[in-house]
Amino acid sequence: MEIRRVQYSIDYIHIITFREEYKQVILPYFGFDGLRYGIDNENTINESIRLVFPTENMVISVRKDGMTLFYDGSQKDLLNQNGVVKIFWDIYEKIKTLQGYKKTSKHTLICHAVRLTGKDEIDKSLNKNEYFTINPFGKLDEFECTYEFKKDIREYKFQFGNYSDKDIKKHELRFLGSEFNKDLVDGVGFMSRVEIIENIATPNFSKFKSLVSNTEHIISSYKL
Repeated sequence: MEIRRVQYSIDYIHIITFREEYKQVILPYFGFDGLRYGIDNENTINESIRLVFPTENMVISVRKDGMTLFYDGSQKDLLNQNGVVKIFWDIYEKIKTLQGYKKTSKHTLICHAVRLTGKDEIDKSLNKNEYFTINPFGKLDEFECTYEFKKDIREYKFQFGNYSDKDIKKHELRFLGSEFNKDLVDGVGFMSRVEIIENIATPNFSKFKSLVSNTEHIISSYKL
């Protein structure tokens, strides 16, 4: 099962002066070819900005209380410290220099993974689902299982079920329309979603990679 969408967030204490200070942080990135951007809640205390890097298959949202990376490209590129993800970490380091910055509280990783199969395998799973001891409904149209647990300082939520192309819109699997997830269109199979929350004051690239590795281990533990 291959990870198809990554959402990584860092939450920090609300920066009161964010609207007055953030532009100096993101200004250098307007030199990227093809960059698009959008400003939400402009001229309010909740003003935020989205930087869209279509060539890099990436969107970065920067807000008064956190920032989020959305990515739907190759994991090899994402886990290269000097690759596309460097932009995200550079912005975070600059956010920490703002006068209004106090401290970071947690980081969160959400990954969606998909394994495409033949329709016969999915129909078999919907007719007789091995994950349910009792199924009072007969043949299912779809199914989803959810596990939630805590281990050390991390909170986990693991969901899995069948996949169909309606999940593209539901989970924004092609939010940039990249070629990477083009094969998901009209496909069927199995899908999993892993969410890991870790309360931490010092997130960095190494700890981000640890979350990704943890996610890959969880996904590989279930032979969907």
